[in-house]
Amino acid sequence: MPRLFFTTALVLLTAVPSLAQGAADAPSVLTLASAIAEAQQNNREIKISNQNVLYANDEILAARTQRYPHFNVQISGSYLLTAVHVHIPEGVFGKVGTTPVPNANSVITTSPSASALTFIQVVQPLSKLYDVHLNVALLKVGKQLSQEELRQERQEITNSVKSAYYSLLQSQSALGSARENVQALREVDRTTEEYVQQKAALPYQSTGVKVQLAQAELQVTTLEDTIETQKENLNNLMGRDIREDFRLSGVPDAIPEEQDLELARQTALASRTEIRQAQFKVEQAVFSRRLEKAQYIPEIGVQYLFFSPFTVSGLPSNINSLGISLKWDVFDWGQKRHLMDEKQRNIEQSHLSLTETQSQVVIDVDNRFRKLREARASLKVAQLGEGAEKQKLQVVLEQFKQKATLLSNLQTEQANMAQATAQYQQALSTFWTARADFEKSLGED
Repeated sequence: MPRLFFTTALVLLTAVPSLAQGAADAPSVLTLASAIAEAQQNNREIKISNQNVLYANDEILAARTQRYPHFNVQISGSYLLTAVHVHIPEGVFGKVGTTPVPNANSVITTSPSASALTFIQVVQPLSKLYDVHLNVALLKVGKQLSQEELRQERQEITNSVKSAYYSLLQSQSALGSARENVQALREVDRTTEEYVQQKAALPYQSTGVKVQLAQAELQVTTLEDTIETQKENLNNLMGRDIREDFRLSGVPDAIPEEQDLELARQTALASRTEIRQAQFKVEQAVFSRRLEKAQYIPEIGVQYLFFSPFTVSGLPSNINSLGISLKWDVFDWGQKRHLMDEKQRNIEQSHLSLTETQSQVVIDVDNRFRKLREARASLKVAQLGEGAEKQKLQVVLEQFKQKATLLSNLQTEQANMAQATAQYQQALSTFWTARADFEKSLGED
């Protein structure tokens, strides 16, 4: 008894690591949601598009600096090659009583030496702060447009993942049907060989069945290779190692928008990136016109000036001043008015583009909705047809085993079954394609 217990324990200890290793080697289950999430996180095309958003943010930060004082420092160093002579005529500064200042012609001379000229200006814009505000607002809309373009890239990757996922589901369904066909043909091959030995069938008939079996096995191999290629492409979309294995999970049979066309339209109008981009372009046109209109405002600012001239004896070495600067283009021959008209036309054009985009989106959603509805109905018909042919084939196969029907009748039914399966797989492929197109037309993230 102790020996039996020890043997049983040894077997269990040996089996547990093997089971654990088998579980570890089993491919992970990949759901459609997790595939999309991985692609959004790791896809390299999305990371490239994200740089445009960062560029737009840098432009906004740079534009905001225009609100602060502008510093201008100029320093010019030189060496006088010749002396500087400043002639001051007699009495140029007036008279003190009856005595002229200066009382005689004078000459101030600076000998050749190293000298410098310093010019420092600090200007705080006032009226142009409004321009800066509008420009920052315009750049913010540009950033939103860049973010929407990034969102469009994300949607494209999501749609690619969905299409790849659905295609893989369809290939797996085709592989399942092909393997069932191989199993059925192997049973026919075994039965036919028995009939040949019993002289109830001719050798060429057995050879014909073996050819059918070889073709079915080739189809299985082709589908297996196709599935491996599709898995590699899906792994690449998700930014993971293309050699990583996985198993697919099921997907919902239908989404709410498939049953309600009005809901699908509302979802698309609220989510489609083409509409959102068109709306942002309208905002850009409005801000561009406001920015152009602001050019009518004179440039007013507070200005501080520090000036240090050449060190010439008798002249001040440093000059400081504080005041207000004004610049105003009083007459421009109608240039600003024409530019305003141009911006207004751009606004009208943007509104028309937005309306046209909304109409095209509704047309696209309606078309995809109807295509999906037709594809689902066709799939149901093909599925029922395949099921009926499968049941009929089982009956004829059993009759063949019982020698109640000829091999030719079985082969005819096998051909009918193959045709029904092909029609079902075609309908299934059309359905998955229609569903992917419909989900893409909704524009959801």
